[in-house]
Amino acid sequence: SDSPNRYGAIARWLHWTMFALIAVQMVGGIFLEDLPKGSALRGFAFDGHETVGIVAILLVLARIAWKLSHPGPAPEGTGLQQALAKAGHVALYALMIAVPVVGYAMVDAKGYDVAFFGWSGPDFLAKDADLAKSLNQLHERLAWLLTGLVAVHVAAAFWHHFGLRDGTLRRMLPARAFARCHLTASHRRCSLTSVPKTASSSSTDPTVSPAMFLT
Repeated sequence: SDSPNRYGAIARWLHWTMFALIAVQMVGGIFLEDLPKGSALRGFAFDGHETVGIVAILLVLARIAWKLSHPGPAPEGTGLQQALAKAGHVALYALMIAVPVVGYAMVDAKGYDVAFFGWSGPDFLAKDADLAKSLNQLHERLAWLLTGLVAVHVAAAFWHHFGLRDGTLRRMLPARAFARCHLTASHRRCSLTSVPKTASSSSTDPTVSPAMFLT
């Protein structure tokens, strides 16, 4: 489970699965309209896009429930940096829900069935061409906003790792990678290997091995 120093296996799985789904949806969404109309490939691609969107909603809700019941590590950095990190996470969660929900509504308003692993999702809206057009534009804008926010999130993680040299990035990595990052009590610096339980392990030497940047 999650601890004050790192995220547990379930939180890490949810995080990286959502990252992969967002990447797949964004790349796929860019090329969907370019596929030949009426082709089997286009139909399969749209069905897949809709299915993954519903899966994403369910995973986000599961991730929120897990986060509320299993608080993870506190953000690193100053008070302002922590506040920005929390605001960024709230925005990410909001967009990860809004993008697929608006997409679902858009397909519904177009008069099509929303695909989910070969089944049709429930209809909530009557066919409305004008509404569908507005939702289509909103879906696209929100998707690009989510992509930009994910890019900022990734950049911030690398900044913490290579600039501040703290444990922000590694605590979301698999256990093996985390074990190679020792956080000292006073400096919270990452070293190449875990520190053995000897008298030297209590040292507060802030030196960071250059080799850590190659891992």
